[in-house]
Amino acid sequence: MVLAIQEAITPAIRIWLYWVAIIFLSSVFFVWEYKSARIALAAFALTLPVAILVFTLSNSAHLIGIAHIAVWGPLAFYLIKSELMRSSFQYSAPYGVWIVLLLATIAVSLTFDVRDIVLVLLGRK
Repeated sequence: MVLAIQEAITPAIRIWLYWVAIIFLSSVFFVWEYKSARIALAAFALTLPVAILVFTLSNSAHLIGIAHIAVWGPLAFYLIKSELMRSSFQYSAPYGVWIVLLLATIAVSLTFDVRDIVLVLLGRK
C-alpha cells in the first residue's frame, strides 16, 4: 500500500497532504472546549483504517478517496449544521477560522477524491 501511494503522490500532492494533516491535527487546540473538534479529530483518526480497508479491497491508491468521502463527507455536513448554522458562531474567532479552514480543506479534498474515483471508473487511472 505504501509503495502504491508513493508512486501516486507528486510533490504538490505531498504538500496538500501535509496541509490536510495540519488542519485536522489543529483540532487539538480546541478539543477541550468544543465537541466538534473532538469529532473532527476522531474522523481524522478513523480515516486511516478505512483507507487501508479500501486499498485492501481495491488494490488502488486512487480509490483511497472513498475513505474521505465516507468519513469526511458526513463530518462536513455535521460541522455545517452544528457550527456554521448557529447564530452565535463567530467566524473571526480562532475556532471559527479553524472550522472554515477545515471545511474548505474537506471540500477541496472531496472534489479531488470524486474526480479520482470517476477517472478510475472510466479507466483513465
